[in-house]
Amino acid sequence: MEPASLRFGVFPCGVAGMPDGLATGPPDDLGQIVAALSQLAGDKEPWLIRMYVVWTGAGSTASCLREIGRLALQPWDLDIVLSYKDPAGDAGAWVSFVRSVASEWGERFAALQITGEPNLTRGGDGEFPHVAEALVHGVLEAASVKRGPGPSAGIGFAVAAERRPEESFLWPRVRKLGGRHFADALDYAGLDLYLDVFGPPMTPDRLASAAPLALRAFRDRVLEPIGVGRNVPVHICENGWPTGPRRTTERQADVLETVVRSVAAVREELNVTHWELFTLRDADSSVDNSFYQFGVLRDDYAPKPAFDRLARLYRELG
Repeated sequence: MEPASLRFGVFPCGVAGMPDGLATGPPDDLGQIVAALSQLAGDKEPWLIRMYVVWTGAGSTASCLREIGRLALQPWDLDIVLSYKDPAGDAGAWVSFVRSVASEWGERFAALQITGEPNLTRGGDGEFPHVAEALVHGVLEAASVKRGPGPSAGIGFAVAAERRPEESFLWPRVRKLGGRHFADALDYAGLDLYLDVFGPPMTPDRLASAAPLALRAFRDRVLEPIGVGRNVPVHICENGWPTGPRRTTERQADVLETVVRSVAAVREELNVTHWELFTLRDADSSVDNSFYQFGVLRDDYAPKPAFDRLARLYRELG
């Protein structure tokens, strides 16, 4: 029997996080986005749309809820990331916010990701106080809401791939705070992968093995020690490769295809169900900085070779 298809997803907007801020450029064009998404999907199911809502403390709750309400009006199948970036570390207010989102829109969204890269202390939610509490108690609260009638969104989290997860500050805290209850509350566990983006270029053979190695390490060295079994699916929540100086558009297409195929090859073995692209379009194609050029479309929505390559891969593997 053929393994289940991969669920493809994408962040559709022209903005990217950098170590020192955000890469931005021309405003998004909703009509162009819809047209591009339609081309990617063809006659198959539309791609999952990934969107980010950044909560910066109790004072931001009302504006975040309004933003989520606007997203809920869109016709797309949505994967919503609730990012915890509160300098005050008010995990109690955060949990209340998560409960409001899960209660009000838990039936509307496909997935709710609780925190964004909480294991990163630079650029991720791990910069902020009480992030372990935000992750564990946020997941538990969202899962408790889901036990009631109505809410059906998948509840999970996503982290950046780690070379030495045994040295992370996060996982001992998660084990202590959450224990078996945390593992039982999860509908998925997510991994953000940026292979061949930082450091020397990977050879084709090394690139083809990199995603399976990262997924096995995530299973064996992160999830298993905190009690998360193979029955919990893994989502690749972010994967991308930027163009720019010394980074050709042809190489982008080759890298993304290699990663997608290598993930598909182990999807049954490792229970990997989702692959999501970061991102649809460049922030600003005129800026010679790779953080501005993660898109498979340029900032004017002209396609790079990777766009058509991914459309074909979706027809084959999605």
